[in-house]
Amino acid sequence: MAEISQVLRAAMIKHGRRISLKISSFLRKTAAALVCAVMIFANVPAVGAEDDIITESAEKVCDWQREKLGVSQDESVFSGDILQSAGTGSLDWFAIGVSRFGFEEDYEAYLTALSQRVKKLSDKDNATEWQRCAITAAAMGGDPADLDGIDLVKGGVYGRDENSSVGKQGLNGWIFALLTLDTMGYKTPEGAAFDRERIISEIISAQNSDGGFSLSKGESDIDITAMALQALSVYYNDFSRDDVRKSVDKAVEYLSVKQGSDGSFGNAEADAQVIIALCDLGIDPDTDSRFLKDLDLLTALLSYQNSDGGFAHEKGGESDELSSGQALCALAAAKRSKLTMRRIYDMREELSVLQREKLDGINGRLLAVKDEESAEKALKLFNDLTCDERTYVKYGSQLENAAKEYGLTLSDRDFTEELAVTDHAQGCIYSIEKTEVYSGKTGFTKSDMKKLETLRKNGVTSGDCTVTAVLLSHAKADESLAERDKIVPELEEMNAKANELYSEISDLNSIISKELYPVDSVGKDKKELLKETAGRIKKLPESEQKKVTSAQEIIKSAEDKNVTVYVISAAAVACAVMMGVKIRKKGKNA
Repeated sequence: MAEISQVLRAAMIKHGRRISLKISSFLRKTAAALVCAVMIFANVPAVGAEDDIITESAEKVCDWQREKLGVSQDESVFSGDILQSAGTGSLDWFAIGVSRFGFEEDYEAYLTALSQRVKKLSDKDNATEWQRCAITAAAMGGDPADLDGIDLVKGGVYGRDENSSVGKQGLNGWIFALLTLDTMGYKTPEGAAFDRERIISEIISAQNSDGGFSLSKGESDIDITAMALQALSVYYNDFSRDDVRKSVDKAVEYLSVKQGSDGSFGNAEADAQVIIALCDLGIDPDTDSRFLKDLDLLTALLSYQNSDGGFAHEKGGESDELSSGQALCALAAAKRSKLTMRRIYDMREELSVLQREKLDGINGRLLAVKDEESAEKALKLFNDLTCDERTYVKYGSQLENAAKEYGLTLSDRDFTEELAVTDHAQGCIYSIEKTEVYSGKTGFTKSDMKKLETLRKNGVTSGDCTVTAVLLSHAKADESLAERDKIVPELEEMNAKANELYSEISDLNSIISKELYPVDSVGKDKKELLKETAGRIKKLPESEQKKVTSAQEIIKSAEDKNVTVYVISAAAVACAVMMGVKIRKKGKNA
């Protein structure tokens, strides 16, 4: 899976070193302290300087991606080539990061493009392919359990059997299965082979003795350990799950030990995954003593950001999509954690102001526990929270320690049951900057009209499935669109034609690869199939024929074999005639 940064990378072109990070970190933190002091004396709520740095960094990533994709400023970043890549890999992480900031972009377009991609998923695809698409669908405001009739949750989690097990490709399958279920709090059917209990147990049982996790049996890996923590973080405050708490604590300690003196874990993706994990657990990567080395972890991650706005895998390397996408997700996770908002992969309706105030209050009380009375007050507040709210209490370990010290009883409600609340739900896109739910794209734009005119001029191809689907969704949603009654059916026809061409080419390529390849070795038993396939290819437009594997070979071979059959048949007729003549002559002679 693309999210695992164990894949071999091309050699990076080195850039010049940036200004000393120690100096920049010192100045940043000094400035932040001064701002806070001013705000305190002025009795005004402080706006964190680090929040501004996070947002600025995120915006630079978006600008870099826009430049890389050749998307103008007046268009959504979710247009053009990026839509062709929806559901296929690293760009999904970029899309998720954009969504979790709630930047004003065309999420409907990406969701529509994603729905085209998932139609091509099959049981043979790894579970993580289904799971990544499910998480992305929720981030785009869709329902992963019903994306144009396709249930990504079932396909990626509980609907699989042991032969295509969730964990067949490694631990990341179990990790992202749990994250998928918790995007919207999905239920699993009674008796399902892969439910929350099974998945949690599989993750915990895979933990190495040093506290880390690995993709498969072997040496612990930073990325996988961080991802395991992201999945388990939801259940850390479930006091009926001592196994989860112990596992998480060991993994956090492992990461603390593995962190380098420069604050980094060795590459941008590793830093990003650890930041997400810590924020999911309510641990501040900027201030927690376990992760404060010469530099803090957030500063370490930012050291991988290049002047073009993108992030590199290694310092000084070229900006790349995977590093930038995962860094953007980490920045979103950090910002959300600072504001007491939902986790990066929790796409449910955003926590209300009242809920956030309630959580900030109990977190403050837990930090201030100093005697039995203060412990009792904190405990009461915790026990009054809903199960969902309890998952966002940041100092569960302090609460547990206080309960043990003063002999108090903690409520141990089962999170695995109470968090499973829905079969269908749409993800929530919330603008952090505007503090409001994303309202959606505004109509059929000039750019959309240009794309439609191009389709009218050049005709529809098999590669236009996504663009026609996106244009159609925009046109249907824009009730003020001039000639809407004409444009909608026109686009419906275009989309149907594009999908028809795509399906035909896909089917032909499947037949050729399974039955007719290599073409020069096709036997007599496949003669009719060869002829039929050649006929179907010839019916396609010339530009589409080129997309069929060995198309011209197939056509030529079919024609050659027809000639051969004709010659053989003619020879057979001539032979029969000659035999008839000879027989008649013999008859006369007799």
